[in-house]
Amino acid sequence: MLVTVLGASGRTGIHVVRLLMRHGHTVRAGLRSRDRGAEVARFGATPVLADLASGADALLEAFTGADAVINTAGAADPDPSAVNLVDRDGSIAAVEAAERAGVPRFVQLSAQFADAPDQGDRLVRSILLAKQVSDIALQRSSLIWTLVRPGTLTDEPPTGRVRIAGHLEPGRVPRPDVAAVLAASLHEPRTENRGFDVVTGEIPVSSALASVS
Repeated sequence: MLVTVLGASGRTGIHVVRLLMRHGHTVRAGLRSRDRGAEVARFGATPVLADLASGADALLEAFTGADAVINTAGAADPDPSAVNLVDRDGSIAAVEAAERAGVPRFVQLSAQFADAPDQGDRLVRSILLAKQVSDIALQRSSLIWTLVRPGTLTDEPPTGRVRIAGHLEPGRVPRPDVAAVLAASLHEPRTENRGFDVVTGEIPVSSALASVS
């Protein structure tokens, strides 16, 4: 499978790239700048320029011929203008580009409470609102979509075990475990056209995804 990963050099995206390569996929590692190409190339991925802030036209080359897109990109700056540029407008542009390029499958890294921003932490409300808009755009698209909404992301080592449900109480989850959920969703039909929360739990990732309803 040829997969384009957006935000490939980010703290979650780099784990997705590594997992996909380990499982024999061909990976285009989408980067905002070519300066970080060597970081993803060391895993065997092909670096490609894919700046979400540049609009749909700029993403077409990175998407053409791909079987799937996994969008892990997010604004590095928490300022609402930066968040809206990347997490809202940029993600919407990625959805449009995927449709135009004929990519059938799109998996998006969202955030817990993005489907109900008023219930989330006020400190990240602008991020949740931005993700809510782009998540809705993906759901309304012609793509086969999956929305992965993790709790608070940590840089702890992976446990390989998670809890997944449509809605969960606030929780935490290591980035490598979220990456495993994103990558494995490509091969689990039960995740198609579904959105769900993810936090650390006791169930292996594959089993947790197989129980999505």
